[in-house]
Amino acid sequence: MRASGLDFEKSIIELETIIDNLKTFADSSEFDLARSITSLEKDLESIKKRVFQNLTRWNIVSLARHEERPQAVDYINALLEDNMELHGDGLLGDDPALSGGIGWFDGQPVVYLGQQKGKSAKERISRNFGMMHPEGYRKGRRLMKLAEKFDRPIISFVDTSGAHPGKEAEQHGQAMAIAENLALMAQLRVPLVAIIIGEGGSGGALGIALADRVLMLQYAMYCVCPPEACSGILWRDHGEHAPEAAEGLKLIADDLLAFGIIDEVIKEPLGGAHCNPKLMFLRVRRALKRHLSELMRMDKNELLEKRYQRYRRIGVYGEGTVE
Repeated sequence: MRASGLDFEKSIIELETIIDNLKTFADSSEFDLARSITSLEKDLESIKKRVFQNLTRWNIVSLARHEERPQAVDYINALLEDNMELHGDGLLGDDPALSGGIGWFDGQPVVYLGQQKGKSAKERISRNFGMMHPEGYRKGRRLMKLAEKFDRPIISFVDTSGAHPGKEAEQHGQAMAIAENLALMAQLRVPLVAIIIGEGGSGGALGIALADRVLMLQYAMYCVCPPEACSGILWRDHGEHAPEAAEGLKLIADDLLAFGIIDEVIKEPLGGAHCNPKLMFLRVRRALKRHLSELMRMDKNELLEKRYQRYRRIGVYGEGTVE
């Protein structure tokens, strides 16, 4: 039985509890309940499919933020061999919100970047819930330059509600740190693949995600600002209209694939990535291997030109007279 669930999962959790109780009772009694348990498990699978086929965008926002969802360090440890984390921005300090370093993926040396929210209360506080300070973006930039120097592709795991919005971050040059990262990523002569594994919030996410290929998990989100913030801006409330804002923001993977902002949706196990992390890691590995191998075969000039054209295509506008 899962440790926690979301509101739309109530019927699923209730049935899971019944099945677990029956299994416990069957283990300690003489009754043969195998047939009943099997029947209930089939019902559970059917209910899960029905619920997850009819998720709203706000439901998916909840899944993207699920506390049991695998985080960047989980993917790094599962996908990369001999990974070694590097610290410091070479100027002011280190930012625990970004885990970055070197490792091997499928026999290829790589540089990795991963926004880590943390799992326990203590770790979340120390990592600032994945909201990076300027030191984190400068650390990321230092590692990107290292990747280019030694001709290593970059793998970026994105999971943040946004860059840290505090006074200290502004004093240390938050906007400039993100802008410098964007400028650098536009010019890097090595492949860069970004994977949205949870939340992809605003410039906080984009600061390590301007990539040749952007992949996104099925129940992740990627948008200009969190729905609660959008609700506050448009309705001047405290997030009461966040579900409506989520619908308007078009922030889920299927929306972004249709807009051409991402390149592939990686399907999650039924119930979400947290229900079967091993299967999730396997699917991410397959997608990452496929895209990275394609990019590695490209000429450096072709790589840069395609990256340039990719971002020139995003966004549509029109000119005209408003009566």
